[in-house]
Amino acid sequence: MNSDPPKLRDDLEFTPTTYEGRQAVIVRDVLGLIGDPIVIQGEALNLVGLIDGRHSIRDIQLEVVRQKGGVFVSRESVERLLKELDEAFVLDGERYRAAKEKLRAEYAKLDVRNAAHAGQAYPAAKEKLETYLDGILNLNESGPGAGKLRVRAIVAPHIDPDTGKKTYAKAYGALPGAAPRLVILLGTGHSLEGGYYSLTEKDFRTPLGLVRTDKAAVRRLREAGAVVIAPDDLAHRREHTLEFQLIFLQRLYGPAFSIVPVLCGSFQGELAKAARASQVPGVKAFLGVLADLLEEGGDGALAVAGVDFSHIGPKFGHRRTAAALLPEARKHDQALIEACLARDANAFWAETRRVKDTYNVCGFSALASLLEILPPGEGRLLDYDVWMEEPTRSAVSFAALAFY
Repeated sequence: MNSDPPKLRDDLEFTPTTYEGRQAVIVRDVLGLIGDPIVIQGEALNLVGLIDGRHSIRDIQLEVVRQKGGVFVSRESVERLLKELDEAFVLDGERYRAAKEKLRAEYAKLDVRNAAHAGQAYPAAKEKLETYLDGILNLNESGPGAGKLRVRAIVAPHIDPDTGKKTYAKAYGALPGAAPRLVILLGTGHSLEGGYYSLTEKDFRTPLGLVRTDKAAVRRLREAGAVVIAPDDLAHRREHTLEFQLIFLQRLYGPAFSIVPVLCGSFQGELAKAARASQVPGVKAFLGVLADLLEEGGDGALAVAGVDFSHIGPKFGHRRTAAALLPEARKHDQALIEACLARDANAFWAETRRVKDTYNVCGFSALASLLEILPPGEGRLLDYDVWMEEPTRSAVSFAALAFY
């Protein structure tokens, strides 16, 4: 550890919970430097809120003493706890940064992005995965009811497939039997840094086989959007938002299509400055090429956005429970969905600005981007659902939409 005030990593997921009857926080790592989730409780839990890059070790020591009602806590005990967190890759320090750079360099050398969530979020064995996906897809009995309308895009969840299976079934049940030649995949880049978008030329492998990335299309996008694209593709390494869409597409169409994988970063810093995604400096040219790819592909091109909607409750930084927040979050989701179905990018952006992203819609940037590339046509809501996580009193909403 260096002499700077200690700071927690910005790219970790901290989930409040109870463990063995006591308050605790579960720490999960998208990068994968932390293997199994870490449970923090007791004195270490009291430290977490103070490790913000502003409090020195001395400040932390004094605050812990105050919290304990004046009971002496030595500087050494604070340093020992911080050292344990540093060794576990919880702190943003030299050890973490060196490990991250090693990951970045190793990942850059690969030609294929291997499945990161097989065996965890879905079965790793090909035959078991096929059976698993068929079980989900068969939940869609009614079909989209769109007649002969041509599907140009769908919105599907990126929540765990088992949790969102009914909504996944509705989204992918809207697709035609004929395989597309090109699928533009838009997803949330939960760990994306250094740009609004992350591109990769890597092919993608899942238990169902290899899917080729359209490298020429990716290069066109990279050239058009150089100033808004992350300098590397590390954000793709363990991101689930595209991987979950890919296994459904593979089950429906086999290896017959290629993909353009696009992860979308946060637009929150631009909410007050722009009225829609295309007004963010540098983004219009990038989205223009993305729209061209969809148009040039004609009937053989499809856009798929893997997004979730509101994230509410203590797990996501709210003081109120999801049950208390849900009525207003549903209303916000409904306004966003209506704007999407109307292809009204300005209204979609304005609604998020109105609530100051209070409800943590992590699919905002992907949906804002999708609205900029859709051709005229009809949009339909196929399903909407909410997953309640009772242990953390939190919830996530998600939906299935189709654009014809």
